[in-house]
Amino acid sequence: MALFIVLGKLTDRAIAKMREAKERDEKAKQIIQAAGGRLIGLYYTLGRYDFIAIIELPSAEALADVIIDIHQWGTVSTESLTALLPEQMYKMAK
Repeated sequence: MALFIVLGKLTDRAIAKMREAKERDEKAKQIIQAAGGRLIGLYYTLGRYDFIAIIELPSAEALADVIIDIHQWGTVSTESLTALLPEQMYKMAK
């Protein structure tokens, strides 16, 4: 399984409907699970990004499917990063 960090910004539409945030987050979690992954952590942040999600998925293709599904709501824009555990980096460095 691959780890991904998703940095997100809420659209004006999402901010206007913040009372629905819990339901949106749960729906996103279900989409991730349906793609064979799991949501490791979700954090709302103050600053450049409005949230950070740490997600485990089978592949980058699965991440793309998840992102496409979630973007269809029109409530977020995202930037995704592949995350490597230190042990993975050490192994690649050999």
